[in-house]
Amino acid sequence: MAETLAIEPIQRENVATIIVDRLLGFVKAGKLNSGDRLPSERQLAERFGVSRPTIREALSALSALGVVEINHGGGIFVSRLDATDLLQPLTFFLTLESVTVDKLYEARRLIEGEIAALAAHQAMPEDLGHLEELLTAQAGSLGDAAEYRTVDTIFHDRLAMMATNPFLMRAAQSLNMLGQEFRHLASETPSVLAGSLEDHKVIVAAVRAAEPELARKAMADHMENVLRTTREAARKSK
Repeated sequence: MAETLAIEPIQRENVATIIVDRLLGFVKAGKLNSGDRLPSERQLAERFGVSRPTIREALSALSALGVVEINHGGGIFVSRLDATDLLQPLTFFLTLESVTVDKLYEARRLIEGEIAALAAHQAMPEDLGHLEELLTAQAGSLGDAAEYRTVDTIFHDRLAMMATNPFLMRAAQSLNMLGQEFRHLASETPSVLAGSLEDHKVIVAAVRAAEPELARKAMADHMENVLRTTREAARKSK
């Protein structure tokens, strides 16, 4: 399939970016699928009418996005194109940015609020059972901050899985991972952990009741509480 792509020479500036857009267009249109082998660098350069360094630049960008896998000496292949894989660069991007705790939790409130609403809309009985087990595990780890943080992450991941949206799930995971740096001091306080557990109980109750709006609000309130205690811990540590 890849060998028969209708590629036309490019006569514009920023050709590497244009090539990236063209190849992504082939993927979106279904002309390139997971596992397809692309033409070689030389063949792509000839078909697009550009230099091989320009092709390498475009392929490097596509590789960073997770769209292609470059096996040196073995060819260029379209990746699995799983949504969670394609969002991996988000975590790397976040580590490079100067992110304030306020902006971080603004994003978490929006994303995880929607996750909670979706989970409430489509939760299955077994999902609710898993959430109840995690609440029990959290209650049992209130005296161990490190263990509580581990179970807390699993709790949020479980809600994201219930939302069945891999894009939201990966975004939430990335933001949660970044938030651990901000959160470490605050989560060492037993009273903060107990408050977090109570927030989680309210979220689960809304999900169990199949009330998306209540679940969204419960998660938003939880994120506001997390932001508040994180700020307080940061001030005390100075």
